[in-house]
Amino acid sequence: MKRFLSIATLLVSTVFVLPTVASVSPVKAAPLGVYIFNTPLPTNTGLGFCEAGTVKGCIDSITIDGNTLVPVSTPQGARYGIGGGLYSGPCRFVETTVSQCEYPYMVLYPFGGVGNPNVPLTNVVVNFRRALNSHPTASVGTAIVNGSLQSFTPAVPGLRDVATINANTVEVHSASTGYCLGWVTEIDGCVIGDTGTSKVANRISMLLLPAMRSSVAPPDSVDESCKAINPLNPCLVTIFDSASRGGWVDTDASVFGLTSMDRYTGAAQLKIAGPHHKTPVNGVSELNLSYFRMFLTSGYLSNSFGLTSGQANDQSLPVKRTTTTGSTRPATQYIPSTDGLLISSTGIGFSIPTLSVQRTYVLKKNKKITADAILKAAGVFQTKQFGAAKITVNTKNGMTYAGKRYSFSKVRTVLVSIKYKSSKTTWSERQLTVRVVK
Repeated sequence: MKRFLSIATLLVSTVFVLPTVASVSPVKAAPLGVYIFNTPLPTNTGLGFCEAGTVKGCIDSITIDGNTLVPVSTPQGARYGIGGGLYSGPCRFVETTVSQCEYPYMVLYPFGGVGNPNVPLTNVVVNFRRALNSHPTASVGTAIVNGSLQSFTPAVPGLRDVATINANTVEVHSASTGYCLGWVTEIDGCVIGDTGTSKVANRISMLLLPAMRSSVAPPDSVDESCKAINPLNPCLVTIFDSASRGGWVDTDASVFGLTSMDRYTGAAQLKIAGPHHKTPVNGVSELNLSYFRMFLTSGYLSNSFGLTSGQANDQSLPVKRTTTTGSTRPATQYIPSTDGLLISSTGIGFSIPTLSVQRTYVLKKNKKITADAILKAAGVFQTKQFGAAKITVNTKNGMTYAGKRYSFSKVRTVLVSIKYKSSKTTWSERQLTVRVVK
C-alpha cells in the first residue's frame, strides 16, 4: 500500500500544473466537465463514475461550489480534473476474515488551460458509492482530507451504500515538487525548502479507507490470495477497527502520510511536512503553522484508549509533535459529542513532525485497578477473545499485584509492558504509560 500511494502521488503531481486561484466568487452554472486521470498502477482498478452494472467502488456524484460535475472523455472538454485511482489491497477487521479492500484516492483541481485560468474551487461534495458486496470491510468508513472537512457520512454494508464527504479548500504553502507533494508515504526522503515557493487555494485531496487502523497490531502477514492475483503487490494485510467507521482526519500541511498506529505504544499517528515559512508576499514571509484535526468515534475511542469522549483531555490523551530533536505539545482542544471526540491542534511548526495521540493512564498513588482496566487503557481489551494477556509487574517502579488488583506506590511515570494475543496464533507486545500522582 505504501508503494502504490507514493507512486500515485508522484504521477498526479508531476503530470498536472496547478494554478494559484485569485479570490473569485462562485458562479452558478450548468453542469461542468471533469476529466479523470487514473494512474497506470497494477493496484489501480480504475477510478470512475458509477454506471449501470458497476459493482466496484465508484463516484456517484460530485459538486464543486454548488455546480454538478459530469465526466468527459478528454481533458479538452473539462473544467476540472481528478487525479488518483481506486487502489486495492488485503485488509480485515479484527473480527473478520481477510478481503480485498478498496482505497479510493482523489486530487481535485481546476484545469488552468480551460476557460478562466483562475477557476474557483472552494467547496467540494463527493458522494462515493462503496463496493457492492456484503463483506464488512466493503465500507467507506474513514476520510483523510487535505483541506477542511465540513461533514462526513460513512457507507457501511447493510446501512448505507453511498458515503458523503463535504470539504472546503484551504491555502497550502509548498516548498517541494514532484514526489513530495500531497500524499507521500516515505516523507523522510523528501527535501523540503525552508521558505514556500508556491501556494495553492483551489486544490483538495482525499483518501477514503474502510475504517481507521486498529490498535490491535499482530505481526505483519502476507495474504497469499493477493499474491496470486498480483505478485508485485506486497500484499501485507492491514487491520482496521470496524468501530471507527465515521472517523476522519484533516490537515493543511503540503505533504502528509498515511495515518498509522504505533504497535508498541498504541498511539494514533500522522506524519506531515511543509516549509518553515510561507510563500513570500512583497518579499515578506510569515511563519508557516499548520493544523491537525482528528475525529474519533465513541467506539474507537473506547477500543483504542479505554476512554469516553468526556474523559479525554490533555492529561489522559495528549497530542504530541515529535521530531528528531524532541517532542512538544501543540495547542489542542478536546470537543466531546454524543458520537465521539474531535481533537483539534493548531500552531504546528515544521519541517517533518509526527503528530501522535496516545493514552496516558493517570492514576492516584496506591489506588487499586484491575487487569481489564489496564488492557482497556492499552487498547488491547478486545483481544481477550483470543486468550489471556500477560501483564509484567514493574516492581522496580513501585508496581505491585495482590488480590487480583494492581497498584503503584511511587509518584512517577511508569511503563507497563503487556504481552497479548493479537490473533489466535500470534503474540504481540504493548507498553502503557501510567502517570502516578498523589
